[in-house]
Amino acid sequence: MGWISNVSCCPGSVRRPQRHGELSRSAVVVSLAIALISGCTGVSQAPGVGADDPALREAAALADRGQHGAAADAYLALAAETTGHVRERYQLLAVRQKQLDGNLDGAQVLLDTLPDPVSQKNLLGWAQVAGDLAIARDEPRRALAAIDRAPRSPQPRAAAELARIRGEALFRIGDSVGGTEALLEREVWLDTPQSIATNQRLLWTLFQRYGAPVNATIDAVDDPVLSAWLTLGQLAAGGSTGTPGMALALRTWQQQHPQHPANNSLLPELLAGQDSAAYLPERLALLLPLSGRQQLAGSAIRDGFMAAYYNRADTEPRREIRIYDVELDGPIAAYQRAISGGAQLVIGPLLKGNVQALANNPGGLSVPTLSLNYLPDELPAPPGLVQFALAPEDEAAEAANRALAEGRRRAIALVPSNDWGRRLLQSFATTYEAQGGVLVDHRLYEASGKDFSYGIQEILLISESRDRKTRLSANLGMDLSFEPRRREDVDLIFLAAQAQAGKLLRPQLRFYYAGGIPTYATSAIYQEGSRGNSDLNGIQFPDMPWVVAPTADMAATRASIEEYWPGEASRRARLFAMGYDAFGLASQLTGPGGMLELDGVTGRLYLGRDGRIHRRLAWAKIRRGEALAVPPIDNPPVAASGN
Repeated sequence: MGWISNVSCCPGSVRRPQRHGELSRSAVVVSLAIALISGCTGVSQAPGVGADDPALREAAALADRGQHGAAADAYLALAAETTGHVRERYQLLAVRQKQLDGNLDGAQVLLDTLPDPVSQKNLLGWAQVAGDLAIARDEPRRALAAIDRAPRSPQPRAAAELARIRGEALFRIGDSVGGTEALLEREVWLDTPQSIATNQRLLWTLFQRYGAPVNATIDAVDDPVLSAWLTLGQLAAGGSTGTPGMALALRTWQQQHPQHPANNSLLPELLAGQDSAAYLPERLALLLPLSGRQQLAGSAIRDGFMAAYYNRADTEPRREIRIYDVELDGPIAAYQRAISGGAQLVIGPLLKGNVQALANNPGGLSVPTLSLNYLPDELPAPPGLVQFALAPEDEAAEAANRALAEGRRRAIALVPSNDWGRRLLQSFATTYEAQGGVLVDHRLYEASGKDFSYGIQEILLISESRDRKTRLSANLGMDLSFEPRRREDVDLIFLAAQAQAGKLLRPQLRFYYAGGIPTYATSAIYQEGSRGNSDLNGIQFPDMPWVVAPTADMAATRASIEEYWPGEASRRARLFAMGYDAFGLASQLTGPGGMLELDGVTGRLYLGRDGRIHRRLAWAKIRRGEALAVPPIDNPPVAASGN
């Protein structure tokens, strides 16, 4: 880091000219020297001391030309011709020039010849010079002791320099939290974007050199700006993720803290430097379950990943891809084996529990990692981890957005009474109600059941209609012909159901007069190639383009898969597509330019502020048992209430 050329005890006294442009650097040095000599307290200058003093101008010119040793001698010569506080100030200028000349021992010897204490007029300047010299000599506690003796000053330049010295000293003694606080306080006294940017670069450098606090310390910090700085400091201090990992980690941090002041200059600067060297690493590792109960899922993702790799083999350099069976050793051991094998990027693991175990690993993540499932919401992702999942919650949110775009404002929901159903209900309701929709009612059903009539009648208010008929017949004393009526105050049903349950629920909804209510579901409602899909006619759902709206390239890839893996493209299409997109994400996450939106086979993929990959999906409607693509709503109509 650079040192200030001279120190003024009253830095605010030298004003920039208003009409004649900027002072030259030499003139500024002379002015600062005069300020140091005059004491900035309104006292008269000593005889022979002023801007026109040839000896002073020569000393300042030597300093300006970088001839710091000669400048120190010139200031000492001036000191020999005077006494008192003026002599002390010349000596302080000489100490600074010796320091800039690299003669730290000589600077310290000269500083030690000054009276202790120095005169009050020189105490602020002495504290800055002594503190800076102690930092240069790597004596941080001595630096802290020096600046603690400084009188309080309202002058921005002096306050800023004292805060800088304090921050550097605290970092050097291992107090990175206190050091960060000191440098953030320093920004209060800085008045230009350039000086603030320089201060932030200093903070990043100090984290790199002296480290950052552990997570437990950061968790105890209440100030969100400070906490985010400390988290960023962990990235600077770690550096073990390498070039691709640092680029990924910085972008992830930026997504998580979009309003943080470091995003104004520091993050763009750091990312610009990373982007020029970021690349898809030469050695990749896949962590998948290739034995046990989830073997078929792991194999489908592996095959999709490799299909994407070979599909691009003609346009990209060859990569070394090693595949590890997580079921053999567990996620931690498999990850460590991958790192020991030279992996520079890890894709996986797949199962939620394994992703959580890896995130909780005390050793952290050594390289950038793309997990194939989400962490629990309450568990923060460690630096370097991006999460990719075919999350049904995203589909439920898409259903809410589509319904609102089509003007449907009042909904009821039928979801299974299990964790999956409750998660989908929460996602749908949160998205729907945040944009003005009203979830009028919902019912939970047993996913293993076959007769759902009771819950359907309740939510459609059929039972209330029958109760009214019974009361009316009793009052009139006669039987009445009667056709039950469903409620008329809703224009949407959200149906969370697996395909088999959906084939039972949809006919029963029709039986109870709800067949005409637009029904939205998730992709779980439709199993490609299965029987009985005509029972699902009329249901709309979001799904990956690979399934419902394949492009010509996707269709060609699927045809190729059918040729080499007969039946696999249909039975495990979504997992195969997930593996296919995992390769594309790996290329983007570590490649130049960062994570842009990716047109993948599982959807249009983008990195959210939560460090998760989210999907914008295609839409289909089931007609004659086939899922047929429906066009997107490019210009959503203004939503209206009612039917």
